[in-house]
Amino acid sequence: MKIAGYQGSVNLGTGGGATVKVSSDLNAYGSGGKGLAAIAGAANKWAVAVEAQQEDEDKQSILNAMDIFNKSRYNIMYNDESGLMNTKLEGTAGASSSYTEQINKARQDVLSNTKLHSKKNQLALDHLMYQSAQQGFQTVDQYEQKQKEAVTDLRYDNNIQNSCEFVQKNWNNPQALQDEIIRTQLLTSAIYGKRGAEFIESKSRANIGQVVASAVGASITNEDYGTMRNIMDKYGSYLTANQRAAFEKVAYDKESSAFERNTAKDLYAKYGDDEEAVRKELEGMKGFSGGESGNDFENLLTSFGIQESGGNYNAKNGRTGASGKYQILPSNWPSWSQEAGLPAGAEMTPENQEIVARFKLKQYYDKYGAAGAAVAWYSGETNAQRWVSGKTTDVWGNTWDTPQHGNEPSIKEYAESVTNRAGNVRSTHNMSQDEQDRIMKQYRTIKADHDRIETYKKNKLFEGIKSEIFAMFGNGTSYDAAMTWATNQAGSDPDKYVTYRNAVTAIYGPQGRSGSGGSGGREGIAKLGSDGKEAVISMLEAGRFKSKAEFLAFARSHGATNSNMNTLDKSYDNWLSGAGEYAYDWDGLCKYAMGSSSNNKVKQGLKIYGKQWVRTYRAEHNGMNPDESVLVDAMKQAITTRTFGTYVTKPGFLWDSTKTFSGNDALLAKAGIARAEKIADDWYHVTYFDGSDGNVNGGYLDEVMNGDY
Repeated sequence: MKIAGYQGSVNLGTGGGATVKVSSDLNAYGSGGKGLAAIAGAANKWAVAVEAQQEDEDKQSILNAMDIFNKSRYNIMYNDESGLMNTKLEGTAGASSSYTEQINKARQDVLSNTKLHSKKNQLALDHLMYQSAQQGFQTVDQYEQKQKEAVTDLRYDNNIQNSCEFVQKNWNNPQALQDEIIRTQLLTSAIYGKRGAEFIESKSRANIGQVVASAVGASITNEDYGTMRNIMDKYGSYLTANQRAAFEKVAYDKESSAFERNTAKDLYAKYGDDEEAVRKELEGMKGFSGGESGNDFENLLTSFGIQESGGNYNAKNGRTGASGKYQILPSNWPSWSQEAGLPAGAEMTPENQEIVARFKLKQYYDKYGAAGAAVAWYSGETNAQRWVSGKTTDVWGNTWDTPQHGNEPSIKEYAESVTNRAGNVRSTHNMSQDEQDRIMKQYRTIKADHDRIETYKKNKLFEGIKSEIFAMFGNGTSYDAAMTWATNQAGSDPDKYVTYRNAVTAIYGPQGRSGSGGSGGREGIAKLGSDGKEAVISMLEAGRFKSKAEFLAFARSHGATNSNMNTLDKSYDNWLSGAGEYAYDWDGLCKYAMGSSSNNKVKQGLKIYGKQWVRTYRAEHNGMNPDESVLVDAMKQAITTRTFGTYVTKPGFLWDSTKTFSGNDALLAKAGIARAEKIADDWYHVTYFDGSDGNVNGGYLDEVMNGDY
């Protein structure tokens, strides 16, 4: 406090009359209150400065706290070991609840460890953490829901896959297929019932299509084309037009190949090695016309014309008014003809009848298959729809044998008559030159196989008696005695007779004198020599000898010593099995087949393909290796790029796209696949080198051929 009236000399004993001013006395702070105002202003400035400093400290604390919180949130969601976003399928269950629990704890930890100067900033931090937590929750919740849907889809797909595998194993059991179709319908409704009727219908049809495609593919694999077409006729509406066309194409190719192969076998059995007789017979034979989509429909169209009118364009039904070759009703002609592209009022000329019938029947055929088309043509699309959905009993029950309809066949009788006749229309055209050439090629292959089998038998026979003849030769048995033994052993079998005598000649030599070594008593015959040995080997490589006995007998007759004979014996075995000096140089063969290409992945696959191809060849030709030129041709074919098909990428998204993919057999071989045949849209039947097989989609094939692995 300030002392007023202070004097330089004060009487301390009496106080000198001094007085003390109290705070309410403005004079204590300067005249007119100026001192108080100055102090108040200074205090205010100090308070503002402190508040600003505290605010800056809080802001920094909030930033640090949010950094800690966000790191915690990221760890909860994405930690490599326990992150909720790294869980899959069933493991995602409860992710949202777990996130909420963990993130709330993280918030409390941050709040309790962050000291802020104001309540406002505490609320601000809590709000920021809440917003961040909510963003994470939405992400985790969406992910959990997506994984739940994925679990549902996976379980559903597994059930569909089981159905596909079941019908593949029971392709020839109609009831099994019908049961799986019903099961698929019920399963789809049960699992996806909340998504609406339209979704269920679409999902059900698509997956029934997979089941049907599996049954059709298995029928083709087992070469049961009758069952295949029965399935196609009955359930073809579940397949797309492209699927049906692909199945028909595969079946047609296989049937035509089987027809050509069987024809060649029959001709070889009939004429043996007489190629001229085979060619002459082929010139008068009928060709194959199987179940290819185009041919099958043409056959069906022909059958309809015969069924309806016997092929008469002028026929008319007095009761119904139906006219022409296909008996089209007057009420249908105007709309059908315009749908087919004819002008309004077009007359029912033969040409127009063909145009309209072809157009309408093709519509029915694509939608319902052959028998379904017959049902639709005869009794309307309502019955056809009921028929393809499995309600055949109701449809077949309509006899149409009533006074108003006349004595006409039942729907069942009509459909069976049309489809059976369509099947019998096949194989009516003269065989083309290309067909004849393909069958001749098959015939020559069968002939060559027969020759190889005979060679194999002769070689086995020779190997079986060689040691005995060598023993006789070493023991001094005469040539004549050995020949007598050989003749007796052969009996009445001419092939054995030739082989046994060649064996004796090969070991004894052509002079017929016995001995125990050296030249074998072959007087007057020059030694084979190195040039002669090379010449004999060249003849062997050219395929001049039908057996080892014949080869060695020829060498012996041209001066081969016992030492030569041992060497040539081994050379023959190596030549036959592709070993020793005849082993394949795979790097060289790949380089020759690939030319300037240096694709290492293709080269790896080509080696695998070539070795597997040789194994198959040896199995089919009694252990004999193919000539290098034949092998190189096969390897060149294996690296020929071809388009396999298309598949949908990113299914289920708005930006779905279709990718066309290509590859070759060498790339398939690198993945262990021997063959891949398209059986439907985006579906391929693959056979692996280990003998197993199955159906895969286009995306898988594209990945194994062209992926980076």
